[in-house]
Amino acid sequence: MGYLTITHPFHPLFGRRLPVLFTRKRAAAVVFVCEGGLAGRATVSLAGSWTDRGPAPAAYRLSLEGLMVLDTLVAAIVDLRLREADHLV
Repeated sequence: MGYLTITHPFHPLFGRRLPVLFTRKRAAAVVFVCEGGLAGRATVSLAGSWTDRGPAPAAYRLSLEGLMVLDTLVAAIVDLRLREADHLV
């Protein structure tokens, strides 16, 4: 099945090129099972999006969708704190 390179920036094996043993389907995603985890003596399962076989990584860390979710979360926390403060007065 060839080789792949781990491209996820926070993965401990980032940048390593590993031989692919086989693939699996999990939900709608493809998972690659590779040789080379734990000092090369075990296998490691990797989401396709974490490898060079997945979509090209964005040039920035935060996506628009991620920022929108973060904005909603912060607004909910601020609203909760304001309601709690009004209740205590």
